[in-house]
Amino acid sequence: MANRFYRDAQGDFRAKTSRDQRLLGRFLETDIQGSIGMCDEVLAALDIIAAGRKKHWQMTGNSHTLLLSKRLARIQPGFGSNPDLVLSPAELRQALLEWKAMLESESAKRRGVH
Repeated sequence: MANRFYRDAQGDFRAKTSRDQRLLGRFLETDIQGSIGMCDEVLAALDIIAAGRKKHWQMTGNSHTLLLSKRLARIQPGFGSNPDLVLSPAELRQALLEWKAMLESESAKRRGVH
């Protein structure tokens, strides 16, 4: 299943993902939220690690901790008994780029730019 990112009837940003990547959707909804700047921060960290300038990077958001290394991106839930989700950095990058594109599109709509 391809990820689907959208704004719901209440105006909240939502992520519909496959069952095995549900934690990715929750991470985007609760930790990245509507922040293009946060997308850019994580994308920049992925670039720094891919270039070998740093071995690891970590952020703790509202509900999850994200751990990055050259080979993996691990999303750890901050509460509950859900297992960690391990993705490739490329998978996380793609999801962040799609999320960011949705945020930019919604921002343009609010400004009346099509």
